[in-house]
Amino acid sequence: MAMGQRKAEVDILDYDEEIVALIDLPGVAKEEIDLRVSEEEIFLEAPARRPDGKYTRRERGLRFFRKVELSEEVKPEQVRARFENGVLEVHLPKLVVAPSTRVDVE
Repeated sequence: MAMGQRKAEVDILDYDEEIVALIDLPGVAKEEIDLRVSEEEIFLEAPARRPDGKYTRRERGLRFFRKVELSEEVKPEQVRARFENGVLEVHLPKLVVAPSTRVDVE
C-alpha cells in the first residue's frame, strides 16, 4: 500500500447465488468512488476527507484503497453496488459453472 493510503475495511458474505461485500468509506461521496470488479477480485479507491487546518498529528491517509481476492469467480457485468451512510454494498453474482457430466466412451 502506498504512503498516504488507508485500507478500507471490508466484510465479505458468501451466499448460494452471490457474494456480498460491505466496505466502510466514511465521509466519501458516491461520485468519488472508483470501484472495479473482475471475475476474481474487487479493486476500490476513493479520497478520504480531511479537514483544513494546522495538524499537530496526522495518521489518517489521504485515500482509501482496497484490493480483495474473491473466493469464487463472479460475473463482473452483473455486479450491483449501492452506497448509503458511508457503507458501500456490492452484490457480486457468482459465475455458475455446470457440474461435469459423465460421457460414455464407445
